Amino acid sequence: MSLPRRSSRLAPGSAFLIGLLLLMLGLFAVLGYQALDAARAEARSTDRTLRAYADVAREELSRRGDEVLADWLVDAAVQAGRALAAAEARGDDARALADYAAGARAALAACRCADAVTAVFRVDPVQGGHRVSGEGLTPALRARLERGAWLPMVGPPPARIRNADTVMITPAGGAASREILVFQTRAVQGGRVRGYGMVVDGWRVAAPAVREVLNGSPLLSNTVRRGLDNRQTVAVVVTAPAGEELYRFPAAASRDAAWVDAKVGSIGPEAMPRGAVSGGLGGLLVPLNARVSVRPELAAERVGEGMPESRQPLLLVVFGLALALFCVAVVQLRRQQELVRLRDDFVSGVSHELRTPLAQIRLFADLLESGRLGDSGQRARSVRIINEESRRLTYLVENILHFSRGQRDASRLSPQPVEVGALVTEVVDAFAPLARDVEFATRVEPGVVARVDRDALRQVLLNLLDNAAKYGPRGQTVQVGMAVVGFAVRIWVRDSGPGVPPEDRVRISQAYRRLDREADAAVGGSGIGLAVVRDLVDLHGGRAWVEDAPGGGARFVVELPGATYAGPPGEEDVVPAAAPVEAGAR
Repeated sequence: MSLPRRSSRLAPGSAFLIGLLLLMLGLFAVLGYQALDAARAEARSTDRTLRAYADVAREELSRRGDEVLADWLVDAAVQAGRALAAAEARGDDARALADYAAGARAALAACRCADAVTAVFRVDPVQGGHRVSGEGLTPALRARLERGAWLPMVGPPPARIRNADTVMITPAGGAASREILVFQTRAVQGGRVRGYGMVVDGWRVAAPAVREVLNGSPLLSNTVRRGLDNRQTVAVVVTAPAGEELYRFPAAASRDAAWVDAKVGSIGPEAMPRGAVSGGLGGLLVPLNARVSVRPELAAERVGEGMPESRQPLLLVVFGLALALFCVAVVQLRRQQELVRLRDDFVSGVSHELRTPLAQIRLFADLLESGRLGDSGQRARSVRIINEESRRLTYLVENILHFSRGQRDASRLSPQPVEVGALVTEVVDAFAPLARDVEFATRVEPGVVARVDRDALRQVLLNLLDNAAKYGPRGQTVQVGMAVVGFAVRIWVRDSGPGVPPEDRVRISQAYRRLDREADAAVGGSGIGLAVVRDLVDLHGGRAWVEDAPGGGARFVVELPGATYAGPPGEEDVVPAAAPVEAGAR
């Protein structure tokens, strides 16, 4: 009747096995860390490669965008010049500037940026300077033109001249200007040189120029893109110096979308996507910025081709399995250690239980053999004690045998009609001499017959009586009773001990379970008595339980089915014993 206490002693070989398991777990941890570190190193290497590709794409975008924009502006100037020539040929000098502006806007209509022409002007040389006429000019630009600052316009990029049409292009306010000045000169009657020009909003034509480039030939070499176009390989965001977004390619691309790497997994949004580069555009696209990144699909499907697949998921699975096996091994080790403890406790308890009666038998047998007991009363007492202790040994051995057969599912029953009351009285009378400090009060109902195995029921009663005698106080009165409930006979044994806590009432019927208070009090016992009771009662199809007794103590109850009244004592029909029944039969 106990709950086990943990043993601090390890089972043989447990320490070595635990060490091996810990070593294996450590090796898997190192392996997993190395795999993770390798995956991160691979991700960093891939990121550097993608940044290099992105930088190449940005430089190519800047170069081609500048060329496209310059071609558009030259074409606009040429078209405007033709409209101007037609007006001059008609002698319509008043409409010459208006026709010039219309020709420029018509040329830029093809890129849907005709509104980018913000001003047109004409410069006529006069005595001591130049006369500037036109619309939309800023005071600063007008003053610059009046001073003749347009004459040395050709300089380092982004300023340039197209000799074929004598068109000069330069930022209107310096290298970082938003406005682009397109200027051309024409010789007029009298040998004079007259200048015509336009001011173009560079930011309005930058987005169409970038779009033209991206919708055209790929920015990356075929070795990198493997036949894919720009839409499948790069993502571009063009912004103004203040951060205002001017153009996005593709239009559905998310500026701060999470990067997905096939080898590393999802990485949350960053200030700049992995594999992206950001920098200013050159030429006529100054001072705009472009952020170019090689798209995730290219990283997963193209850049990573030829590289071994990441084994991180497999390693994580293996590590998880190793951890699970380690936990299972630890549980098995604990069970092994518990079995060792239970074995030691069982051997110790049985040895203690057997030692006392054997010592008594040997003592009184030696006294009888030596002839030192001259009194016949003393000899009779010695024989009685030897007989009692022999019966105690028999009871203990039978209990162990019942338990052993129950553990091997080898128990067999021979049920037959038995008068329960007579058997209860017989067992109590036989056990009473073995418990010298306990009184027994028995109340039975005569004539109650149940079909049970006589030896098994005897063992059940002996175990309950022994349990009550051991765990109750000295001088107590153990009450034994029975009653018929429906078609079942109920037998109980009540002691005057401290009782069994409700939370322990189920577990005490398990083998080797002892309450801590009994273990601490060094109460003898093998720990299998109530387990044998449970097994034998289950074989009969009955049930057993423990409950609080009225007035204190514990009452152990056994209920067996198939009880009937057979009439007054001595009138029972004699029924031949039935054939043995296998364990578990009902």
